[in-house]
Amino acid sequence: MPLVNRYETLLEMTCRMLELSRNASWEELIALETDYMEKTASLPTVTPDQLDQASQKRLRELIEAILANDQALRQQLIEHRDALGHLIQVSRCKQDLNRTYVGGRIINAGNRFRQKTS
Repeated sequence: MPLVNRYETLLEMTCRMLELSRNASWEELIALETDYMEKTASLPTVTPDQLDQASQKRLRELIEAILANDQALRQQLIEHRDALGHLIQVSRCKQDLNRTYVGGRIINAGNRFRQKTS
């Protein structure tokens, strides 16, 4: 497969990955990301003198678009990570409250800490 076509495939994959992230389809995203990594690892090393001007220009455009998608995907993943972190924090607070007020029993601290007067 020609190099330009391989990069076009990678661009299509990053577009799909971005869409999966927006739809919170995490399992599909992980599977596609694995395939994407394999495809990028198998790209040949090419020097500019091996490509004509049109191919160089097209590759530059494709790489810029791939990098833009990658940046957008990373931002979405950071936002999702932060949201999960917030949910974990809320869950821990609820657990702490449940442990503190087990069975709805409230300890009357006034009786416990009231100073005795003589």
